[in-house]
Amino acid sequence: MMQPDMLQPEDLDQDGVYGLHIDSYNAFDAHDFHSSITTSEESSMISSDSYFQAMLPSDFGDQLPNLDDHEMQLVFPMENISQHVEGIEGISGTAFEELLRWWAESEEMDNISSDDSMENEGGYGSPSIKSSNDSMMCPSTNLSVVLPPDDMEVEVQTSLCHLLKAYGEAMEMGQEELANVIVGCINEKASPLGGTIERVAFNLFQAGNQGNYIKQESMKNFKAAFRAFYEIFLYGRFSHFAANSTILEAIMSDSGGKVHIIDFDIGEGVQWPSMLEALGKLRKETKLTTIRKYEDQNYNFEETRDRLLDYAKASGLKLEVQEITIGELVNEIEGPEDHEECLAFNCMVGLPHMGRTRDRSHVMEFLRAAKQLLSKKKGIITFGDGEDFEKMKCCGGYSSFIDEYLNHYQALCESMEANFPEYLTEARIAMESLFVAPYVSSLSWHQKWENLKEDSEFPENIGLLGWRLSKESVMEAKEMVEERHSSYRIRVEGQNGNEMVLEWRGTPMVRVYAWK
Repeated sequence: MMQPDMLQPEDLDQDGVYGLHIDSYNAFDAHDFHSSITTSEESSMISSDSYFQAMLPSDFGDQLPNLDDHEMQLVFPMENISQHVEGIEGISGTAFEELLRWWAESEEMDNISSDDSMENEGGYGSPSIKSSNDSMMCPSTNLSVVLPPDDMEVEVQTSLCHLLKAYGEAMEMGQEELANVIVGCINEKASPLGGTIERVAFNLFQAGNQGNYIKQESMKNFKAAFRAFYEIFLYGRFSHFAANSTILEAIMSDSGGKVHIIDFDIGEGVQWPSMLEALGKLRKETKLTTIRKYEDQNYNFEETRDRLLDYAKASGLKLEVQEITIGELVNEIEGPEDHEECLAFNCMVGLPHMGRTRDRSHVMEFLRAAKQLLSKKKGIITFGDGEDFEKMKCCGGYSSFIDEYLNHYQALCESMEANFPEYLTEARIAMESLFVAPYVSSLSWHQKWENLKEDSEFPENIGLLGWRLSKESVMEAKEMVEERHSSYRIRVEGQNGNEMVLEWRGTPMVRVYAWK
């Protein structure tokens, strides 16, 4: 289909991009949708007053299983461990673990002796290694030498970085026994109450009863946590705004009176209230289809459908909502020609608020079907990726793949932590358990790597053409993330300027693509 000219300011109505101005971008209404998008200042008020009081029992902190202090005591340099793999592969796991402990104790005693000697000579002791960022972006970030107030904490973070890198290298070389021993050492240092690297490592290997307990307690207040997470953090709202504004541009360029939105994973339906409100103003007859999911037992299509129907009715929109398979979708759309219908395919994958992963083969099946149907019909495809999959496929080996994922999820935890005052630590732990932990798993990461080696196909490789994002949408997104006053940035990349990226301190958090 022909792409419209770039939108001009005079083409926008008083609500912004066809009713999607960020000040009126609806996430929830009276039927479990909230009526407005909050600012970062309002978000902190929400976090302390409206949501978090109900998220966890008041004695959550007291009930949390005690974290042994010995995890802070095993401090040893792991810089060169990968160089010794071939020489120690014949040692059993237990023997190697004892060797590591002996190495740790001897290195710790050497450091203490060195510190005492420096102090006696009027020096300042042995410097600790710490990154320029307190979260220790691990493991590939350049490190600088400073004198932190708590060098033990920094040494734990530094040794965790080396251990995680050693784990990736051991897995890459097929040394599973060695990798298991390293995992045991990582678990001794990982903690849900530590810095970002400690928390990511804790979730990566799902550290036993502590992780299960936190998950169970957090699930008791899932709805309150979900509402707070979506309202406070930008990942979902940015993705939905970028996709919806582009879809509306495509709809406005079409003279037909019908709209068919096909959503790969409708979830709780929070993407669509603002769209339904805008379509209600345009008096477009609308059908909303989602792809049936068999693997997600927590998904409730009927509940989501009823909320959306109520919202459409309040917006004066005639709406039909259905759930079908991809095969049924193809048969339905390839039926009798309907020249008045504009198709909009939408796929969101790995966004933190979704709290679930989807098989990439299912994603590609959906996008291939979308391409097939758009060769015969008018429409657009929008795709939001919360795991930066396009960058991951460029990794040369499993170790670098692990590095990229660690950096990505450390940045995610860091951006969350920046929005939480210290006294809300329990709420942050609950949110990380619900919305970060499902994506941080050594088993799922290894499976993704195996799948990536077998099939590195990406949507643009199947012949989709980029749809240029309008300047107005980009400016609205910049206003949404308060780019001038925060650590978030918006960039436009990709084929024909069809890709909008949300970054946190230079690390991509979410990418939203548009194709035709």
